[in-house]
Amino acid sequence: MERRDFLNNLARGSILIGLSLMSGILLFKKNEAPDCDFQFICSKCKQLTECKLPEAAKYKEINSLK
Repeated sequence: MERRDFLNNLARGSILIGLSLMSGILLFKKNEAPDCDFQFICSKCKQLTECKLPEAAKYKEINSLK
């Protein structure tokens, strides 16, 4: 094996390992996105008291605790 072949194989292997690690990290990390609190939408709604949507129920629950 020549030095050039060794360096090419080393570079390809490093790239493959790096791509594999980044793919694994992106696939298995936890979703840390904050939940939407519907503050803007539900606070301006005129039918909030009669609304049966799950978003409205969540908004009412959050704001009743305050």
